[in-house]
Amino acid sequence: MMYVRRNNSGAIVAVSEEPLEQFSAVDRDDPELQAFLHANTQLTEDQRFRESDSSLIRVIEDLVDLLASKGIIRFTDLPPEAQKKLMLRKSMRGQEDRLNLIDEAGDDLFDFD
Repeated sequence: MMYVRRNNSGAIVAVSEEPLEQFSAVDRDDPELQAFLHANTQLTEDQRFRESDSSLIRVIEDLVDLLASKGIIRFTDLPPEAQKKLMLRKSMRGQEDRLNLIDEAGDDLFDFD
């Protein structure tokens, strides 16, 4: 047995394994409960991928920075679209500290002096 809370439209909005106030009992095999659980599992997987993508983007930026600082590549060797995207991200990081996903070190990818 599981317990669900529904909104005013009757849709499930929360699930509990324990009986709680404003929750009603449903069978574990209930199709509506299974659909709700599947939808929330998929959302969680999508969120994990987005979070992973954000971290990976920063790793790639740092990798480009490392390769450029060691003289293995030049920023101008990158395709113009890649240059634009990296410059935009560099600009965004300069405006919002929350975008610094790794640390402050190595944020000088586009300092050309």
